[in-house]
Amino acid sequence: MTSLPVRHIMTFACLAESGTFRRAAERLKLSQPAVSAHIRDLEAHFGVPLVERTTRRLALTAEGEALAARARRAFEELEMASQDLRDLASAQRGRVVVACIPPVMTTIIPNVVRRLADQFPAIEVGIRDVLSGQVEQLVERGEADFGIGPDFGAGPQVKSKALSFRKLLRDYFVAAVPLGHALARKDIVSLEELLKYPLVMTNTDANARSVFEGAIRRYRHGIRPRFELVHNFSVGRLVAMGLGVTALPRSAIPSLGTEGLDILELKSPRIFREIGVMMRPEYRPSPPANAFLNVLAKVVSQGDALNREKSA
Repeated sequence: MTSLPVRHIMTFACLAESGTFRRAAERLKLSQPAVSAHIRDLEAHFGVPLVERTTRRLALTAEGEALAARARRAFEELEMASQDLRDLASAQRGRVVVACIPPVMTTIIPNVVRRLADQFPAIEVGIRDVLSGQVEQLVERGEADFGIGPDFGAGPQVKSKALSFRKLLRDYFVAAVPLGHALARKDIVSLEELLKYPLVMTNTDANARSVFEGAIRRYRHGIRPRFELVHNFSVGRLVAMGLGVTALPRSAIPSLGTEGLDILELKSPRIFREIGVMMRPEYRPSPPANAFLNVLAKVVSQGDALNREKSA
C-alpha cells in the first residue's frame, strides 16, 4: 500500500474549510491548478470522488465529507500535540520570581528549587525572602510572579483585595522550652500551661503574633513578653538559657536554632495559620512559573517538613 499523501490531505482539508479552489489556493500559496491536481491525486489514491464538479459552488461528496471530518480531527490533534511540545520547550527555560516569608524559605523552597533544577536546569529562579506584608506588596507591584506566605485575611497587616489566595498547608504553632524545663517532661502542653511562664517573642512576624494573641484572649487581655526581639534565633538563645518560653509556627523552628531546646506540641487549643500561594487575579503563570507551582504542589503533597505532628 502506498503511503498516505499528507500534503494532499492538508490541501483537501483547506479546500473543504475555505469553500472554493481560489481561496484554498490563496491560503496555501499555491496555484489553483496545483490545488486541483492535489485533489485529483487524492481521488485516484482512494478510488472515490471527493468533490462534486457539476455545480459552480464547491460541494463535497459523502466520501469527501467523511474524509474532511476525520482530517479536521487529525489536524486538531496534531496542533494540540505541537502546542504541548512548545509549552514543554518554553517551560524548560525562562525565569520565575517568587516572594516568600523566611520560614518557608528555610523549609519548603529549597526542596522545590532543587527538584526544579533537576527537571528544568535552564529555568532561573529568583527568590525574595521578606516579611509577610512585604510578600503581598511585591506581588501586587508585579515584582514577583507570585508569593508564598500566610493568609493575608488573618492578622493586622494590610489586607489585599487585589490578590487571590490558594491554600497550600496548615502551619501549626508549637512551644519551645529549655532543656530540663518543667514542661519538657511533656510531649504535649496546653496554652494555659505555657502562659504560666515568661514569654520570649519576636515583633517582626505580625501575622504569627496576631494569630497567637487571638488565641490567648480567652486567658488574658493581651501578652506582655519578658523579652521582645527581632530575630527568632535570638529568641531561641534566650529560651535555651532558661529566660522564658516561646510559641511560634512550626515553620519557624529551623530559625530558632534547636540546640538547648525542647519542641512540644501545643494544644488546647490548637493554634494555626494557613500558608498558601497569592497571585494577582489577572496574572497568567508563564510556563516556568507553572513548572515551579507544579513542583511546589508535589513537595507539599508528598509530606512537607512543617506540619508532621508527633504521635500523641
